[in-house]
Amino acid sequence: MSYKFALLLGQQFNLQEQEVTLLGKNIRQFSRLERRIYFKQLKPREKEFKLFLKEKFALLDEEERQTWLDTTVQSLLEKGGDPDLADSLVMDVIGRLEVYKNLREKAEIEGIRLKALTNFGGLSMVLFLVVIITAIILYLKGH
Repeated sequence: MSYKFALLLGQQFNLQEQEVTLLGKNIRQFSRLERRIYFKQLKPREKEFKLFLKEKFALLDEEERQTWLDTTVQSLLEKGGDPDLADSLVMDVIGRLEVYKNLREKAEIEGIRLKALTNFGGLSMVLFLVVIITAIILYLKGH
């Protein structure tokens, strides 16, 4: 699903096949060579990619915007909620909160289990755990 957006970026920016393939992967899946390619060639152009996607998204009508959202959510569901690079770029354009909200709703309806950090929207889960652990430590110090 996210490969659709990677191809769109590849066509617009004349990316090589290997670079388009990298956009369809999560950064944790990269080999050493792929990381080097990503940080040298793709990461510096990330703002250009987002600007292009924002312009494209702004021209869409409501139904087509919903299609982008549904495509991104479906792509995330297939990966257990863990976004690849293309998903991440599109999520920044659509709005991460909107995507995560739809992702959680659809995962509940379809009974799909999400990976731990995506279940609460990634960083929110980490912050939630830090607050709980801090509260327990403070409580134990008080007694």
